[in-house]
Amino acid sequence: MSNQQNVLLDATEKIPVSFWRHFADDETVDALENPTIATINIQGHKEYVEGLRPDFVKLMSDGYFNVPFDNVTDPKNIDDLNKIQEIQDEDPWLTEQVKLVQEQKKVIGQRRGFYNIFSPVTILKWALYDAESELPAKGDERLTELFIQYPEKIKHVLNVLAKSIIKQVKAVVVGGGADGVYYSTQELQSSKYTKELFDGIQKNVDLSVIDAIKSVSDISILHICGFSGTSNHLEWFTDYDLPIVNWAVTVEGVSLQQGQQIFKDKVVLGGFGNTTDDVLYNGSKDEIEAAVQGLLSNVDKKRVIIGADCTVPRDIPVDHLRWAIAAVHESVV
Repeated sequence: MSNQQNVLLDATEKIPVSFWRHFADDETVDALENPTIATINIQGHKEYVEGLRPDFVKLMSDGYFNVPFDNVTDPKNIDDLNKIQEIQDEDPWLTEQVKLVQEQKKVIGQRRGFYNIFSPVTILKWALYDAESELPAKGDERLTELFIQYPEKIKHVLNVLAKSIIKQVKAVVVGGGADGVYYSTQELQSSKYTKELFDGIQKNVDLSVIDAIKSVSDISILHICGFSGTSNHLEWFTDYDLPIVNWAVTVEGVSLQQGQQIFKDKVVLGGFGNTTDDVLYNGSKDEIEAAVQGLLSNVDKKRVIIGADCTVPRDIPVDHLRWAIAAVHESVV
């Protein structure tokens, strides 16, 4: 992995750095029902890249967060859920994402672009809670119970979802021209969720998608998502063989240096917290520059990319991101 920066940037004289944000007011709204989201998304990428000049871009999948559950009426009913069918090749949910990525790639110039794709477990848990009346944790709790009570049925459901997501991977990379995938996954947030459940069900499904990602791209990013305080056992993910790994340094309490020890042959990505309480959002120029130096002080600089724990707030001052990028680029590799 010592050449990953070279693959990413086509240069080795500076440490790579990038940050990303959503452009739609609500990234979960269905883009097929609200086509203006695509226009907002593309224009947002254009203005963001022109204003920030990051080294690479996470291509946001706003409007396409939820995979269609074909042949399912009530996903909370295990027997109904078990009827799920994989998405058809010509489904607009796939073909419109190809068009979206093609346009995103046009506006980001020569930079590498990594399209945001969610894991089958993440997609399924989102389908198991009512966003208008329940907290997201309810989806985690319900899916954990299904793992325990109906392991074979859940394996079937997740494997079908994986087939749909693999079609998404191939569509956006091969058809859309994305350079790779930003694969977002996480363990279920429940006291009943164990490593045995993770290894016996989730891991195999995730690895099937990762194998597909590797079949179409030499460079992609594993995102072990810590959004909204989600915690993960990072060591559970060491067999997830993508060349770059991003996790929530702030939430997990695992530094970039410690992450390089956990993911021994990988490039690590991140370092900054992404909430309104963190220095990237509310710090001064001096404080942000000092934070950069702190992040880089004890890491293998050949195996590090600076970014954030996850998506940064929409209203983050762009100058703060510029300060961070400039400070990283001024550091000696």
